[in-house]
Amino acid sequence: NDDFVTRTTGCPNGCARPYMAEIAFVGSGPNVYQLWLGGSPNQAERTGVATSIFKMPLTELEATVEPIFAMWRAQRNAPDEALGDFCHRVGV
Repeated sequence: NDDFVTRTTGCPNGCARPYMAEIAFVGSGPNVYQLWLGGSPNQAERTGVATSIFKMPLTELEATVEPIFAMWRAQRNAPDEALGDFCHRVGV
């Protein structure tokens, strides 16, 4: 059971600061989201990076992020490596 910072917003204007989160879902249409990864766990120093996933249907959210979480669990540098630090390090 690990904690991570996530933010979800229906709008790309950034008012909810999604780009600072370790994992973020930013609306790009009705029930369609961009996936951002790699923000700093303390929400300072580093923003997340837009992935190549710009139009992920909400119905595909679990299938999209589950492999990322599995990779984080299996390939961490240390048991306490944060999700955002991991994604930044491996370039997810």
